[in-house]
Amino acid sequence: MRTYHESYTGRKSGGAIFFLFALGVILTLGLYFVKTRAQTAKSEAAGLERQLAAEDAEILKLKSELAHLESPARVEGLAVEVLGMRATKVEQVFRLDDLDESLPLKDDGGAP
Repeated sequence: MRTYHESYTGRKSGGAIFFLFALGVILTLGLYFVKTRAQTAKSEAAGLERQLAAEDAEILKLKSELAHLESPARVEGLAVEVLGMRATKVEQVFRLDDLDESLPLKDDGGAP
């Protein structure tokens, strides 16, 4: 039969209580840091979403500006005003057959 000394059993239960207390403190601190990190990540995600919305608005603005700059009426007006270009007339259009008559090939002296 075993007999335990009172001070020995007291230390054993005291050690277990200390261990459980330390474990509780560690878990509480861990939970605090995880919660803080999650809140930080959530606020960073909200900031990135705001930045993304601003970038999308800027893209839409640039697309509309590009559509204005590329509009055929605007380009035609600039071509006439700045470059002095005019619309092509029917008389200016050549067919490939007409090209031979307008610009005949030179005779190169019988080369094959």
